[in-house]
Amino acid sequence: MSSLGRIKKVVFFTLLSIGCVLSSCQSKKASLFSPIPSSKSGVLFNNRIIENDSINILEEEYVFNGGGVITADFDNDGKRDLFFTGNQVPNRLYRNLGNLQFEDITATAQVDATGQWATGTTYADVNGDGYLDIYVCLAMYKNNRKNLLYINQGAQTDGGIRFEEAAEAYGVADAGNSMGAAFFDYNKDGLQDLYVLNNEQSKVLPLTYRKKVTDGSAPSNDQLYRNNGDGSFTNVSLEAGITIEGFGLGIGVVDVNQDQWPDLFIANDYITNDLLYVNNGDGTFTNRAADYLKHQSMFSMGVDVADFNNDGFKDIISLDMLGESNYRKKTTISYSNYEKVILDRKWNYETQHSRNMLHLGNGNQQPLSEVGMLADIYQTDWSWAPLFFDADNDGDKDLFITNGFPRDITDKDFSDFRQSVARFVNSDILLDCIPIVKKKNYAYQNKGALAFEDVGDQWGIGIPSFSNGAVFSDLDNDGDLDYVVNNINDPAFVFENTASTNGNRYLSIELKGPANNPTGIGAQVVIRTGQDQFQTHTNYHSRGYMSGVDDRIHFGLGTLDTISQLEIRWPDGKVEVQKQIPTNQTIPLSYQAASIPSTPLAFPMNPKHSATSAFSAIQEDISLDYTHQQIDRADFHIQRLLPRKLSENNPKISPLDANGDKLDDFVISGSDGESPLLYIQDKKGKFKAQPLFTKKEISEATIDDHNSFDIDGDGDKDIVFLFNYNEYRKNNYYGKVVVLLNDGKGSFTQDVNRFPKLDSQLSLLQPIDLDGNGQMDLFVAGKIKIQSYPFPDPSFFFENNQGRFEDKTKAVFGDNLPQGGIATALATDFNNDGKIDLILGSPFHPLQFFENHTQGLRAATPKSMTNIKGWWQSLKEVDYDQDGDLDYLAGNLGQNNPFNISEKTPITLVVNDLDDNGFHEPLLFSYNKDQQGKLKQYPVTFWGNLNRQSPYFRKKFNTYKAFAKADISKIMTEEQLAASTQLTINNDQSLLIENLGDGKWTHRPLPIEAQWAPIYGFEILEDNGSMELLLVGNDFGNEPFIGPLDAFSGLHLKVADKDFKIVPKANSQFEVPGNARDIEKITAANGDKLLLVSQNNDKLLVFRKN
Repeated sequence: MSSLGRIKKVVFFTLLSIGCVLSSCQSKKASLFSPIPSSKSGVLFNNRIIENDSINILEEEYVFNGGGVITADFDNDGKRDLFFTGNQVPNRLYRNLGNLQFEDITATAQVDATGQWATGTTYADVNGDGYLDIYVCLAMYKNNRKNLLYINQGAQTDGGIRFEEAAEAYGVADAGNSMGAAFFDYNKDGLQDLYVLNNEQSKVLPLTYRKKVTDGSAPSNDQLYRNNGDGSFTNVSLEAGITIEGFGLGIGVVDVNQDQWPDLFIANDYITNDLLYVNNGDGTFTNRAADYLKHQSMFSMGVDVADFNNDGFKDIISLDMLGESNYRKKTTISYSNYEKVILDRKWNYETQHSRNMLHLGNGNQQPLSEVGMLADIYQTDWSWAPLFFDADNDGDKDLFITNGFPRDITDKDFSDFRQSVARFVNSDILLDCIPIVKKKNYAYQNKGALAFEDVGDQWGIGIPSFSNGAVFSDLDNDGDLDYVVNNINDPAFVFENTASTNGNRYLSIELKGPANNPTGIGAQVVIRTGQDQFQTHTNYHSRGYMSGVDDRIHFGLGTLDTISQLEIRWPDGKVEVQKQIPTNQTIPLSYQAASIPSTPLAFPMNPKHSATSAFSAIQEDISLDYTHQQIDRADFHIQRLLPRKLSENNPKISPLDANGDKLDDFVISGSDGESPLLYIQDKKGKFKAQPLFTKKEISEATIDDHNSFDIDGDGDKDIVFLFNYNEYRKNNYYGKVVVLLNDGKGSFTQDVNRFPKLDSQLSLLQPIDLDGNGQMDLFVAGKIKIQSYPFPDPSFFFENNQGRFEDKTKAVFGDNLPQGGIATALATDFNNDGKIDLILGSPFHPLQFFENHTQGLRAATPKSMTNIKGWWQSLKEVDYDQDGDLDYLAGNLGQNNPFNISEKTPITLVVNDLDDNGFHEPLLFSYNKDQQGKLKQYPVTFWGNLNRQSPYFRKKFNTYKAFAKADISKIMTEEQLAASTQLTINNDQSLLIENLGDGKWTHRPLPIEAQWAPIYGFEILEDNGSMELLLVGNDFGNEPFIGPLDAFSGLHLKVADKDFKIVPKANSQFEVPGNARDIEKITAANGDKLLLVSQNNDKLLVFRKN
């Protein structure tokens, strides 16, 4: 069948499916959105693309990137018109006649650009004449792709409107391969400047690591045009600092640091990093993506900016192309590649991962937190346009995402086929072999608390399509936002929103700006809806992908009938405040009514400020300049199927008074290959470091843990270390407990003879006075060697006999030995009987409670906890409810992960030596959707990783498609599964475990902000009956495809009325953005409370409690 024949077939079945949707609406409950047939709306635009020998996906990878759409009032009649850009077809302008009916006025308007490949588009009143003008980006044809500026000539004598193309005259006829543009006033001179995305394609560069081009000379450098105010623009890219290459597809204007200057988020495709150009306020920009974004999308496409959770901080979403079903993932991704991590580091690229990113604004100029997996919006296939808007008028912004691609060039089976036969067949045959990705667009209802629910089908937009640019607009002026989509090879979608009939209310705002900015580009509006409740919006037209949305500002309000206060700040700082505004109406806000305020407006119109903060970072003030340096042990090269690195658990901190001066000192793990350091505090509260071992003494060792207690009963604190040795060539792995005995004056003597010799490795120390004789015994957890994952070496219990330690493991634990690779241990009296018990946390196991019994430690895990299996990282005791018995905080993986973990859908680790080579394969399975949307257990990792791990998998499957369809029952036989070790995790939440007394326990998750990443440490501060909790975490060593679990920046909680209250960063200033591993409290020489926070491969932080 020819390409044209295939297209006609696809169009036929799409029209048939749309017809089915329309007819079924008569018999089913009405959806929120109803598709308006083109025969009724008059919108006949179809971005039809017909491939030929030179224009096809094999020759031009961007052939199906699609076009955009604008909704704006071009004829000033109060109704928003529609403008579509076409690739091989002319652009189309439709006048809004009312009642969702439109008239094609392209011919008289003269905006068709016939014969040119139009992509992105945006609008503004460029010449200040009161009529909106159109800017159109062009691409593909190198000799015919100068961008267009259509200047609106206003109403004509015949009642129509006409445009004149004037890009050359205005100086904005950019000839790059442009994908989009945005008008914004970057220098705050009152004139709208223009940023143009440039994506000049290359057959070599997109995926090739090399030195970044940062001097503005790259063919794919974006362009910034300054509006001179005289009908001309000047290209100021170089002088403004717009000099970093990128394959740009998306742009979002955002004030990321709340300084009231517009910054730019640029979404770049391929290997080029996303950019965050922060406006310096002097006409220049600095890329600070590495400071604000901990990781990015790999193949970034569309972008949107909004405060979707109504916390006053702008959030950013960028889209990628990760499939939602297991089939789509496993047919488009070959393997999780750690070499990419190494190359990113070598060539100074920020880390990128192929999935949608939802960067949550935190304010306080701290990094944004990427929570796309927590919100479950991270996998929407080949995605293009994200848009946040309140579709159901309930007061929360929902999320709409377009997707689809006519030819999936990323299909791995096709890639293999192409590589093997490309020399022997023509392009028509190859094109016929490329899969089609015709997918439904997504609508996510905002459920609050960072949760979204996919309601695309329920809301009526679930029609398979190849969709690109999209806009929202109240096309029929009925108080809800309609939705319009530009499709490839199908008529454009015009969806009518029926939210105006659901009882929810709204407020629509039409801005009346000054002559050079009549639509109020850059104006910020805040509505206050209750005590500390508000919504905010900053007005920029370029949103989503290649498109320009309605210039009116729309707020959904639920059942609220009156807004207590509305504030608007125009770009020049002038402000207007209105009070007691009835809802369910459209109101005008005029620039003429605004004035410079005499006092600053409250947050979120201005940043949060606190006269005093709870904490101050003081490490530099007290001479603590420690920075940990981690050697990359390349765990994933040793064991390709590891879910997370095992080698990055340091540095640990052990407080003690080392020299008997009654001042707190501390020990901290050294960098890899370096000695642990003892920091001695002087009377002025400053610290001086001294190494505890020579380089020779530690040259062959890895020091995994340390602790401080009185070993020899002389009244001062000694220090105990766990040394581990790896003699790879001899296949010899062993550990050693090394003791430094303190003479009471800060001098230490090494003693290696106080513990038995061990032929296994150790990872964790927990002192515990089991028999209550005043001598600390020691529990020591066995270490998991990377090649033996997940099986640990044995754990031990050493009894302290006058400073000599004897192995009493069997006597103490009996047959109930600790299970799993223990990650955290806590000596505590959990049953309130005056004797110290033990709680252990091991991934893939319930928390293990061991009760201190006359005959040792007896298993006593509460019944309510026996079936809760987590990825435990940390434990802390706390009398949370002040009832006299101890409750517990348990740090877990957190919910910002891709595993879909629940009691019904656990992850399962299946371990078996499938190829009988003496090494186990640890296969992690999680529940994922099959092609019909049913949840099944599939391997988390990819076929390429399995192939590299074992010949068993190379023999089992011949194609990616076969592997993609294989759930757990197809990966392993019933006999193999029965012979395997199977471990599960059914809870990923960090928890409060509450002691109810009488042996009864309950648990509940910590606040959602504590679930953004793994929690590695807790600390508690109590003063005058008040209690505060400090949490630290992150895991930068997660497997490389998903990448770092790094959304956490520390959390400060106050406990009040048995509930947790989050202390805002502006008030707290407790900020820990790195790979935190420990938190300990000490007292400064002047009596101040200090918190020490260690970070792997980063600096030690010290916070003073103010």
